[in-house]
Amino acid sequence: MGKPKDILPHRKRIGAAIRRHRQAARLTQETLAELVDLNWKYIGEIERGEKIISIEALLRIAKAVNVPASEFLRDL
Repeated sequence: MGKPKDILPHRKRIGAAIRRHRQAARLTQETLAELVDLNWKYIGEIERGEKIISIEALLRIAKAVNVPASEFLRDL
């Protein structure tokens, strides 16, 4: 596998989908982080594709923005 700083395309697509739905729900990263019990910096890292999101966190975010979790995987 590549260097740790490499950003894989699927991470960027998932992150972009999360950002799109978060913004559509009119939530800031900070507010979303509070709703799903995650750090707001981690939310930003996920949205930029820098971190791998767990299924657990993906499901909590989907619920908070009121979309099916499959929406985040649609563009893969």
